[in-house]
Amino acid sequence: MKRRTCFLSIPALLCMPRFGWSAEVAAPLLTIDPQGLADTRHRLLAGDKQLASAYAALKARAAKALDAPLRSVVDKTMTPPSGSRNDYMSMGPYWWPNPASANGLPYVRRDGHRNPQVAGDALDAERMQAMGRDIFELTLAHHFGADDRHAEKAVSALRHWFLEPATAMHPHLRFGQGIPGIVEGRAEGLIDTRNLWMVIDAALLLRAHGALSEADLTALRQWFSEFTRWMRTSPTARAEDAAENNHGTFFDMQFVNYLLFAGEEAAAKERLSTVAARRFARQIEPDGRMPRELARTKPFHYSAFNLEAMTHLAQYGRLQGVDLWGDERLQHAIAWLQGMALTPAEWTKSTSTEPHPEPEKMLSTLLMARQALGKPQPLLEPLFKQNADAVDWLLWPMPAGGESH
Repeated sequence: MKRRTCFLSIPALLCMPRFGWSAEVAAPLLTIDPQGLADTRHRLLAGDKQLASAYAALKARAAKALDAPLRSVVDKTMTPPSGSRNDYMSMGPYWWPNPASANGLPYVRRDGHRNPQVAGDALDAERMQAMGRDIFELTLAHHFGADDRHAEKAVSALRHWFLEPATAMHPHLRFGQGIPGIVEGRAEGLIDTRNLWMVIDAALLLRAHGALSEADLTALRQWFSEFTRWMRTSPTARAEDAAENNHGTFFDMQFVNYLLFAGEEAAAKERLSTVAARRFARQIEPDGRMPRELARTKPFHYSAFNLEAMTHLAQYGRLQGVDLWGDERLQHAIAWLQGMALTPAEWTKSTSTEPHPEPEKMLSTLLMARQALGKPQPLLEPLFKQNADAVDWLLWPMPAGGESH
């Protein structure tokens, strides 16, 4: 195969990749707006300096992903209770060895304090996040003009984690976020798969470029169909669905995303039709506060975290004719938390774990809100000055020249 070595630039138009690169390639994406990606690519071709830092960061990340090993659940050093390393396994992040017992069991909870045992080779949580980021960033880099190795590596990584029998993850989370000495797996484990939307949009984009075969896309759709079947039937998953904080919202976010990808649009629309009453109205006060998230040891983080899931649901609603962006509570929640970030002196929820707001955690939410609502989001200008290298600017781009244009 003939290789390219150039990234997107005007000269790059002279060295097109094998996989159907064109300025007008269309992909039926679910989370990212295809028009936003098209706008970004046109602006990069024109040498837009506003996106230069984000693009440079993407290229650097994609370069690392090219050299990264293929990842699989079978790589972990611990063995799940089932005896199969193809079963995903993780541990509750805020649970620690019990100082009152000789063997440390049962573990005890320290909210907001992350146990380092959660990360590393023993378990799968960190590995799964790295896999999703690699596939997503390799695919984006290729979409913006990187050589075909990027698409090929993304496809290999996708197949290795989801499709190849020897290394594929079984489509369930029976052993997600277990607690040593207490339980093998918990409802909260479903939060671990919250970023698989990246894999789905990457797969759709890879298929649009001809890099992913139709057979592989069909097999991936089947994997997510089986995963949604587990979400529907497992008592563990149903307990997460019943949660009335960010865990319940992320359940809906994932459930709808996976249903849409698997072709179950009617079921996705049915769930979307319940979101405003079941999630927004129960979790957001009329002024925009989210009391359950504000009660945590990291109140700004969890408020922004919940909004991330809510705005993703609003994006999916647009695809199915369910207007969640127009919901007043959602808009008030975005405005309230944004106001706290802009006037930190008014923030009264500081804790020892989170002494001050971290506005950058709202970036993707605000970019999606700006695009969907057509309204300026005041926090975006200061965020751009501080975080111009965030890849999010490429996904939901602001107008050239900034928020005021």
